[in-house]
Amino acid sequence: MKTFIITGASKGLGAAIAKRCMRTSDHCILVSRTAHPEMERLAGEFGTKLTFISMDLNETDKLPSLIIEILAAVDEKSDIYFINNAGVIEPIKPVGNLGQVNLETSMRVNFMAPIVLTDEFVKLTRDWNRKKVVVNISSGAAKKPYHGWAAYCSTKAGLEMFTRVAGSEQGKLPFPTSLISFSPGVMDTEMQGTIRSADERDFSNRDKFHEYKEKGMLRSPEFVAEKLLQLIEVEDLENGKFYDIKNLL
Repeated sequence: MKTFIITGASKGLGAAIAKRCMRTSDHCILVSRTAHPEMERLAGEFGTKLTFISMDLNETDKLPSLIIEILAAVDEKSDIYFINNAGVIEPIKPVGNLGQVNLETSMRVNFMAPIVLTDEFVKLTRDWNRKKVVVNISSGAAKKPYHGWAAYCSTKAGLEMFTRVAGSEQGKLPFPTSLISFSPGVMDTEMQGTIRSADERDFSNRDKFHEYKEKGMLRSPEFVAEKLLQLIEVEDLENGKFYDIKNLL
């Protein structure tokens, strides 16, 4: 049996992963603020168990109880694939104009939420003898600075290092969890629209992202979802590794 847990599952890459999982898994547990209208229909069509949990990951105090609720729904014989996908690109501003409220939201959603969820997941499943995979969706911004993306780059860099450390710690455990980072590259999603609509004074690379769209250089979320699932279901994962979709093409 296979159970997929996906955060940020109502749109973009999260929704694309969820739709594909409906076809191949036994149980999909989707976490987002709002439900995607197609998921219930797809679950019925493919006979997949669907659990939807409404949650704003900005409310970090609720995350430990969220993991307890999620794991209570997982069959005791099921392998588990946990994909921390939810994220925000904003604030797109140079340092000095970020603002504390916007910074705190970025830190909570992009960094605190996935590391708290991962920490609780590893703690509560450490004695579970089955396949356990945690994927933290990353970005090239974890490795490279971009003007106007101080918050996004910093949170993704922090999450990537957390994943490396957590992965290295699993090596000697009797029932380890595989933890990886995955960079999906540039995709045709709502987040890309937000990037293109940024003020050029706040984001000096804006024209390059317009060019990605105009020249058809953005990958579809469906294509990226397929590559990610092929990686985590088939490949022997290197714990803590940063996987880039460009190396999987």
